[in-house]
Amino acid sequence: MSIATRTAIALSALIGLIFILAGIVSYHDSAPRTKAAGLATLDHYARQVAERQEARFARIRAVHLRATDLLRAELSANPRVDDAGAFDAMFPSDARGGRRSADTLYTGASTPFGHVRTVGGFIPLEPDPAARRRLMAATGVVSRLGEGASPELESLYYFTPDNALIIFAPNRPDQLRFYRKDAPSNFDFQQQEFATITTRAANPGRTMRCTALRHILYDRTGGTWTTGCMTPFDVDGRHVGSWGTSVPLDALMPTHDRNDLPGTGVILISREGRLIHHPSYTRQKRSGPESMLDLTTTRDPQLAALWAFVQQHREDNYLGEALDSFVAMRRINTPGWYAIVVQDPDVLQAESNRLILRVGITAAVCLVLQALTITWLLRRRVGAPLARLIERTRALTRRVPSARFVDVDPVARRDEVAQLTHDFDLMAERIGSAQSELERKVADRTKALRRANLQLKLIATRDPLTGIPSRRHLASEIDARLAVHGGEGHYLLVFDIDHLQRINAAHGEETGDRALINIANGIAALLREGDLCGRIGGAEFAVFVRADTQAEAMNVAERVRTGLYGLETPGRYGEMIRVTVSAGVTGAGAGDRFDALLLRAEEALAEAKQGGRDRSIWHRPTARRHDAVRRTV
Repeated sequence: MSIATRTAIALSALIGLIFILAGIVSYHDSAPRTKAAGLATLDHYARQVAERQEARFARIRAVHLRATDLLRAELSANPRVDDAGAFDAMFPSDARGGRRSADTLYTGASTPFGHVRTVGGFIPLEPDPAARRRLMAATGVVSRLGEGASPELESLYYFTPDNALIIFAPNRPDQLRFYRKDAPSNFDFQQQEFATITTRAANPGRTMRCTALRHILYDRTGGTWTTGCMTPFDVDGRHVGSWGTSVPLDALMPTHDRNDLPGTGVILISREGRLIHHPSYTRQKRSGPESMLDLTTTRDPQLAALWAFVQQHREDNYLGEALDSFVAMRRINTPGWYAIVVQDPDVLQAESNRLILRVGITAAVCLVLQALTITWLLRRRVGAPLARLIERTRALTRRVPSARFVDVDPVARRDEVAQLTHDFDLMAERIGSAQSELERKVADRTKALRRANLQLKLIATRDPLTGIPSRRHLASEIDARLAVHGGEGHYLLVFDIDHLQRINAAHGEETGDRALINIANGIAALLREGDLCGRIGGAEFAVFVRADTQAEAMNVAERVRTGLYGLETPGRYGEMIRVTVSAGVTGAGAGDRFDALLLRAEEALAEAKQGGRDRSIWHRPTARRHDAVRRTV
């Protein structure tokens, strides 16, 4: 290494150390400012969330108040509400009792109140004249106001203490069929939260109140979640009906509202302790009991800690560190909710790291530039004169007779140039030797690589413990057969060793491995020529057979299952252990592949396990649930 190079390296290292120290100081100075800026941004986002929600519910309240005014005006000044013939046409009698809205009210029809569409109605009891007038007027109100507020509001409906309901909802997937067609005449929703919060006992102020997150009534799967806001309607101090608007979970926090800040999540909680929205716990199309959203009784430690935090800070807004995150909390006054925005601290840390990275890159670029500059200067000022000196030294050595160097240590007496020449000669000799050695090693490594490739091919297709085909190889073979021959006449049998974990616990995993090997060999021995088998994981084995009928496939499963009775495995103390297996069987159909067959066979296997093990079960599709679950609109 030349003097110029060594000097350039030393100077570059010193300057690099200075840059590193400067970066450390900059990081410790910028970290608090980055945190403060991040909290300010988080608080601004929380305020935006609260303001958007407040504007949404203020809009709902304004629509409900306008609906009340229009209904009173219709009842007092519009004689068309007394048209019994029009009422019969709009709400014909139903054979099950009561009345249902005519299909034309949903598809579009002219009424005494103008053109009406996407309106459904359910009237379980024959109304008296006063109630009939209110229902007639409410139909026109929900149609006109609903059209004006759509799509900002998902729905507008009017319901009575007698379980009558008139609803405008143009975008619901069931087209309001539940209320227009399916709801029985004894359908009663008065115990639902959306109805109870409008009673005088629960709402003496007669103001708009909003429900917790609930199942919507028309979706019997329990997978559609919604909240709703209700405003009571009184006549002469008597509660005769209520206005309502549902807000589905997806509309409550749209996707664009949830992606404003990276690493953040928005949580909405009612003042009664009901979870309204949570990025991890509340998801549309996710079924579950409504009780799981009650934070006052939850057993989930994270939700319990969240509710304790809200109770502690419910009177004021909050900004700071809590719940292992950065948290900003704001109140939403109209529904009485709390908007909580949480951000992973790693996000702010990542921001600091990006700053460090930018500083580091800048320092590295500067370090490279200064190293190049120093090297250029040193070579120009030091290296060039030294090179000229070496050339002159070489010229002088060529003039000196070789006899002068006899009996003198050649290395000790040589100058720098002679030593470099000597070293290069040695290097040339060593490179030639190394090249020969390298060629020999390459040949040996090539042979070893070929052997390794053969071993890898065997490992890729065979289970390392039992020696039978692996899951990947078996799946590939089965899919290939299905692609060529189709699914007709092919069956998948899945076997699982019963209580293998007990064997491992009582006799050790070595005994369990021997049992797996014995079972694998037993299954392979009991199969017919052309059948496929393999280990698909843990204590499970899969067999793919061709059979003319389901009964023949079940016979194969039973033959294998009973044939394994005689297999015994020595235990930890020499005693013989007899294991049994359970089997699940399914048949292939058109378009089936291994994964679909395995899923059905494992469902049958699970049924065999639940039925007591040591048996073979044919796959039967799971029956659909028909239990009616009360849900909110």
